[in-house]
Amino acid sequence: MYPDETKLDEFLHRMGRSIKFTDSYQGSLTTADLVVVSAQPEYRIATRSFDMAPIERCLDAVRRHRPRATVVLEAPTPVGYALKASLEHHIMVIPAPWLMREGHVAIDRALPRHIVVGSSCERGLNYAFMAVRSSRDHNTPYLLTNASEAEAIHAFERKRIVRGHSESIEEVVDYCKRQRLDEDQVLRGLQPLAFVRRSQVQELLSV
Repeated sequence: MYPDETKLDEFLHRMGRSIKFTDSYQGSLTTADLVVVSAQPEYRIATRSFDMAPIERCLDAVRRHRPRATVVLEAPTPVGYALKASLEHHIMVIPAPWLMREGHVAIDRALPRHIVVGSSCERGLNYAFMAVRSSRDHNTPYLLTNASEAEAIHAFERKRIVRGHSESIEEVVDYCKRQRLDEDQVLRGLQPLAFVRRSQVQELLSV
């Protein structure tokens, strides 16, 4: 976040009582069941790849101090990274990348367009509910999908913002086939009206 961000003061005033700061991984991870990593990997133009070192340090700290915790990656990661990280660090890593613009992180975090979670298990659902509750709009649509599919959905959304236009359905399907992804999940993620809304889930649970 940047000091002159839109709505940052309001965001901190609303959340200030529940935020604490520390420079110790061990101290903050001792009793954590959920670890949210929001460090933004820097894109290196020379190698055309992301520098994942900041995220890797977080994952290594969780592996050493709290391996039973669930790690949620809110930062954008390359397609397939979460699955690879889970295997390498022997921890549960769930991608849930948020589409946040530079200089508008606070407002984009408070008012997300939608929430994509790369896990359909109970831990993924619990995070989705927490993310919806923490946003201003408690009817924010969310989608539970596979890990790599969630990363692909976010990658397509980033490209849309940069290029100013969306890929065609044919381009998305072709990419999914090359990457061996579930094209139906990715296409659904790129069509927000197909998302599940919290109110619908509550109606199902009350039946």
